[in-house]
Amino acid sequence: MTEREAAGGTAEAAYARAVALLDGLGATGLEAIVVSPGSRSTPLALAAARGTALRVHVIADERSAAFFALGLARATGRPTGLVATSGSAPAHWLPAAVEACEDRQPLVLISADRPAELLGCGANQATDQGSLFAAHARARFTLHAEATIGHAHDVGRRAAAACMWPQPGPVHINAAFREPLVAADPASCPAWSPGRAGVHAPERMTPDLAALGTIAASLAGRRGAILAGRLAPGDPAAAAIVALARTLDCAVLADPLSGLRAGQPADARILCAADAFLRDPAAPRPDWLIRVGQPPVSRFVEQWAARCPDTVLLAGSTDWADPLRAAGTVLLGEPAASLSALAAAVSRAGLRAAAWDALDRREVAALEALRALPTPPAEAALVQAIAAAAPPETPVFVANSLVVRDFDSFLPRRAAPLPLYANRGVSGIDGNISTAAGVAAGCGRATIAVVGDLALFHDLNALSLCRDRPLVVIVVNNGGGAIFGQLPQAGLPEFDALWLTPPGIDIGRAAALFELPHVRLDAAADLETAILSALATGRGAVLEFVVQRADSHAGRLAWWNSQTCGSKAGRS
Repeated sequence: MTEREAAGGTAEAAYARAVALLDGLGATGLEAIVVSPGSRSTPLALAAARGTALRVHVIADERSAAFFALGLARATGRPTGLVATSGSAPAHWLPAAVEACEDRQPLVLISADRPAELLGCGANQATDQGSLFAAHARARFTLHAEATIGHAHDVGRRAAAACMWPQPGPVHINAAFREPLVAADPASCPAWSPGRAGVHAPERMTPDLAALGTIAASLAGRRGAILAGRLAPGDPAAAAIVALARTLDCAVLADPLSGLRAGQPADARILCAADAFLRDPAAPRPDWLIRVGQPPVSRFVEQWAARCPDTVLLAGSTDWADPLRAAGTVLLGEPAASLSALAAAVSRAGLRAAAWDALDRREVAALEALRALPTPPAEAALVQAIAAAAPPETPVFVANSLVVRDFDSFLPRRAAPLPLYANRGVSGIDGNISTAAGVAAGCGRATIAVVGDLALFHDLNALSLCRDRPLVVIVVNNGGGAIFGQLPQAGLPEFDALWLTPPGIDIGRAAALFELPHVRLDAAADLETAILSALATGRGAVLEFVVQRADSHAGRLAWWNSQTCGSKAGRS
């Protein structure tokens, strides 16, 4: 008996179920779907394409598609859907799903599947797909080939809710379809418009005001600081941090991904060089530290924070981030609301922290030492050029490994906002260009992506996504995994073969393969003009920034050593 003979269903019925599923998913704001071509997923792809309120992006490579969807979710804050056929196709989503899980990004993974009678019998392109994302999905749903319209719609609504509340993240829907998959009359599968949204998520947790009052009283008369970790661009917690710091008159150690190094008042006490001056084990520590956001890029900042005697962590959920388990007090509640309420409590009571500028002085000394280097790291010039050249609100995607650490080290303050994005959930170097392309699509404006040469190699085919999008990819070409040169592995005889692994690709030829303009630059070039010129074209481009790895590493060491040798550290 063939699949058609066993079915009893029609292509029109399969299409109707797919429409019902997508309509249900729209209940909490899904507006974009990324589709990878396939046969079994035909009802889903067609329903997405004929949905009048959906934006459909077609990307052939499923891994790239998943990271693109991740970038869309990051940029919009809304759920983004993925559609792929059965077999190995949805397995390529796993890296992006892991990142979305750990960094709380709403993805809806919709895998088409064979019907039950084709599973467990050696049928082609059939495997157990239902548990592919079991460890990382907020929820999993199965939609059988016999599912009713009402069932499909309800699954969509439940999946939409689960991917946004109580904690955003990926959900997986495994939807089976029987042949026939294509209707004899295309008009029998008409365009459709979404119904009324029917799922409303509650507000986030509100902070305990009594606990906030106690915390406020404990800050008075003691020296303190605020550590701002990674925040999503546009998070109201950023402005609330600055307001609280002004009320308390304390410094803010700003991670590059906190959003606080750009667009904040000039008189705010925002520190950008903490990774350098906190490498000193004797660096001054406050009496209290308030932490907001995800862990900082710098492990030296994290280790310093763990040594502070009284740490208050403002957390938005019960799975708060405290890698060294050092927080003395954890206050649950929406961080922006907690910060504002804490500032109000401090102000009402007329409380003030003790005057303390030891960290500010270390910041000034660190930046002066960087400027005084005879041969500063070349990457400093690149990061500073991006900060100077990028128009206000230009999205900048920062790749992992050494690039994000360079932004930590060298990104200065600037008056205009500069939203930074990064995949820091599990900090992989895969899918970075695809994610940046999704950010560009979601933001709808010219975007900069800064990646290393290995990150480019990992996601080379994603350059195809830049042809029709205003994404300027800046590739830091330092000959492989330069970050490992800062680790103990650098002293091993197998270092080059096992860790450095130069990709050995001609970046200009790679750009040409995808019909993208390519410019080769170094620290002596007019970087600001090159960046502005590339952005002005309104289309994709590749800027290759060549770094002499040994010289760059020597410059970093000289700067770091200047902060620990003979420094006037202490608790004063």
